[in-house]
Amino acid sequence: MPVVDAPAAKPHRTRVVLAVVGLLLVLGGGGAWHTLRSRRALDQVRPIPTEVPPQANDPLAAGAELQEVVARVRAERDPVARARRAAELVHQRRQAAVVGEGEGAPAPRSPELVWRVLPSARERVSSLDLARLVATLLRSAGDPGVTVAERTAPARGDEPADPTGMLGSFVVRAGDHVVEVADGTLTAQASVAHQSLDNAALAGAIAAQSALELATNGGPRDRALQYASSAVDAWGASPTPLLARARVWIEVGGTSGLDLADSDLRAAIALRDDPAAHLARARVLLAMDRLAEAATESLRAARMAPAWGTAGLAMIALRPVLERLDASAPEGCDGLRRGRAPWTDDAYALCAPDVPEEARRASATRLLSGSDDPLRAAYAARTLGADAARSLHDRLRSGPRREAARWLMLMGRGELAALVLGDVDGGR
Repeated sequence: MPVVDAPAAKPHRTRVVLAVVGLLLVLGGGGAWHTLRSRRALDQVRPIPTEVPPQANDPLAAGAELQEVVARVRAERDPVARARRAAELVHQRRQAAVVGEGEGAPAPRSPELVWRVLPSARERVSSLDLARLVATLLRSAGDPGVTVAERTAPARGDEPADPTGMLGSFVVRAGDHVVEVADGTLTAQASVAHQSLDNAALAGAIAAQSALELATNGGPRDRALQYASSAVDAWGASPTPLLARARVWIEVGGTSGLDLADSDLRAAIALRDDPAAHLARARVLLAMDRLAEAATESLRAARMAPAWGTAGLAMIALRPVLERLDASAPEGCDGLRRGRAPWTDDAYALCAPDVPEEARRASATRLLSGSDDPLRAAYAARTLGADAARSLHDRLRSGPRREAARWLMLMGRGELAALVLGDVDGGR
C-alpha cells in the first residue's frame, strides 16, 4: 500500500502550530489536556497527580520519569530491535483499554502520564496516546527519524480504518517498519497505508482529541470549538480533524450545529472516502429528518465495510426507508454476523433466528451496558423494553438521547422513544 509522507511545513502552518501550542499551554492551566478525573490512585504508594505540565513545544519529549524505560530501549543493538523493544514494553505494561467506537474521548496526556496509567484496567487511552509514547521512547533512545503516523486505509478491507469516526487510528513509522501500537507488533511499512505527521499535524491531532474530550464531558463550549478549529487549521491533509470538529458541532453547536457538522463531514468525505465518515453523516442527516439521505449514507457505509457491526445496525434501523430506496440493500443482520468486534456477537443474537428469549435478553442487557452509542443502545432497548428506555433517559446526554429516540422511532418503537425523551407514560 502507498505510504504518503507529510509535506514540509509551510509558513502559515508554523503560525498555526504555534497557536495550538499556546492553546495547549492554556489547557494545562485549565486542567483539561492532562487532567485526570477524580478517582482513587492506582496505588497507595504513588498517587497520580491531577495535572502534568504540558510539553506542547515538543510533544514527543521524554521527561525524567521515562529515562529508565528509554535506557532499556537504547540498549538494543539496532533500530529495528529498538522499535520492537519499545513496542513490547508498552504492550506488556498496558492493561488500560484503547478507546473504541461508542466511547467518549479521553483527554490527551503527556507520554509520562500515559506510561503511568497503562497498568490500570480502569483507564482508557487513545491510539494517539500510545503512538506518542512509543515515538517518544524511540526518539529519546537515538532514532530521531521516528514519526507518529495516521493510518489512511483499514487493515482489513471490509472494516473502516477508524471505527470511532472521529479520533483517527495511529501507528509509529520507524524506518522501514510500522509499529502497531495497540498490538505491540512490527509490520513492514509498505504493507500499512499511512501518512506521517509533522509537528504541526501532530499538534492538530492533540488539539482534536482535546476538543472531543471537552465537548463530550461538559467542558467549556468556546474552548472545545477553539481547539477543534485549531486542529483543522493545523492538520489540513487529513479528514480526522474535520470529523472531530463535526462531533464537537453536534455536541455544543446549538441550533446551527447540525448544518455546520454536515458541512465538515462532506469536506471530510471529499478528502478521504471512508465508511465511518458516511455513517457519521447519516447520523447528522437523521437528526435533521432527512431520512432518505441518511439511509443512502448508511448504505454506502455498509457496502464499503460489510463486516462493520455499526453499519449493520444502521441497516436494520433504516430498513423501512431502504426498502423504498434500494431493494438490493444488504441485510443488517448479516453485517452483525460477519462483524469481528466482540459486541457484535450479542447484537447478532437479537436478530438471529431461533435464539431463546432468555439468551436474547441476556445479550441485549450486555449490549446496553457496554456502550453509550445511541444506535447500539436503542437496538438493545428495543428488546428489553420500557425499563431500559427509561434508563437511557437518565444515562445519556441530551444529544445522544435524542438520537437514540430517533432510532427507536425508525424501528417502530415510538412508545420507547417517548420514554427515552422523558415521557413517563411512554407516549400513551
